[in-house]
Amino acid sequence: MDRPPRLIAALGFVAVLATAMLVSGSSSADPSTVAAAPDPASPSLAYADRGPRAVGYRVFTVPGGHHHRLTLRAWYPTSRSDNAPASITYTAPNKFDEQFTPGTVITSEGRAIRNARPRRHGGPYPLVVLSHGYGLSPIVYSALAEHYASRGYIVLGPEHREIFDGSLTGFWKALVDRPADIRRAIDHAERLTRPRAPLAGLVDLDHIAVVGHSYGGYTALAAGGARFDFDAYRARCSGLTEEDPLRFFCDPVLPREADMAARAGLPEVPSGLWPSLGDPRVTSVVSMAGDAYPFDERGLGELTVPVLALGGTVDDGTPYTWGAQLAYDHAGSESRSLVSFPGAGHMIFLDSCEGLPWTQDSFWRDALCADAVWEERPLDVVAHYTTAFLRDTLDDDPRARAALAGDQPPLVDVEYATTRVP
Repeated sequence: MDRPPRLIAALGFVAVLATAMLVSGSSSADPSTVAAAPDPASPSLAYADRGPRAVGYRVFTVPGGHHHRLTLRAWYPTSRSDNAPASITYTAPNKFDEQFTPGTVITSEGRAIRNARPRRHGGPYPLVVLSHGYGLSPIVYSALAEHYASRGYIVLGPEHREIFDGSLTGFWKALVDRPADIRRAIDHAERLTRPRAPLAGLVDLDHIAVVGHSYGGYTALAAGGARFDFDAYRARCSGLTEEDPLRFFCDPVLPREADMAARAGLPEVPSGLWPSLGDPRVTSVVSMAGDAYPFDERGLGELTVPVLALGGTVDDGTPYTWGAQLAYDHAGSESRSLVSFPGAGHMIFLDSCEGLPWTQDSFWRDALCADAVWEERPLDVVAHYTTAFLRDTLDDDPRARAALAGDQPPLVDVEYATTRVP
């Protein structure tokens, strides 16, 4: 079956080239940044282990809204009963044409308890909003969602309502719709924690992080306060030749600036930086291979909450120098960190393909599962750094802060830099 070679790029926003090489970035030259060198005596991945709490799972529907009804997937701490199941099969809509993924649904395998009673002891729990990659679903990140819930967080994963139809015409709409989905998710969290609601009294609304991958990484940056800079975006793209594969990051969006402004409810296209599409309730963000170039340097400077960026240096879904490194180098946050995976690609943040049955097709295995560096997902590394970041920024945990600011574990194919001080 003939499948477009750029399908996989679409998973990561206006991404490109399933086969073209992209330039990998070097470490930041910011003089305030300290790169942590591996030390044989340094600590292990202390936050990579699943937490002590069992995990419950429920699905909510947010009615109405400007654009659509919104499905929210919730993971939360629960108390396991003796007869509770040890595994779960998650089901989500298939957002691809059947020529790419047959059937109406995709599935993933996890370790949560459906509709379990939430654990009240230890609450209220900080909120983590999880934003998935374009055309995917929160369920393909269930390993991270369950990990965070087991560590004492309530995780809400919006099912962003977007369809990959091969035309790529929906990307510009999602630029506006996705930050709105984050606001609606937080609004619903406020309702869920009211008296007699399903999570009554259990959501700490003063401590909220947005964690996202790929287009979800863009969503996290936007939710945290980064602002569009279309002047810089056009300048970045204007230097590319018509044949340059990087144009694929430009052409689906830049001609639709007026449509985006109208969709965002603006009376005209803004001059200079756009108004923020973010939510002031967000207190920290994690961007995994996230698209940072719509904001560029000035727009990222408006992002002042703590930020953790992660990315592979040969990513062909979101180029490292247009994504993770750009966000780290130019975010206005005093507290920011960067986890780089030299030689790694775009999809290392998803669940293991063994837990994603729909990827067993040879095309999907090549597109989603294979990586030049990591034969298996480096999810222990991702879980460690993102969990330590959540513990620091949401729980004010001094041990987690020290883990991020001090000596790092001796890791292969991983580099770490931070502006944090011990």
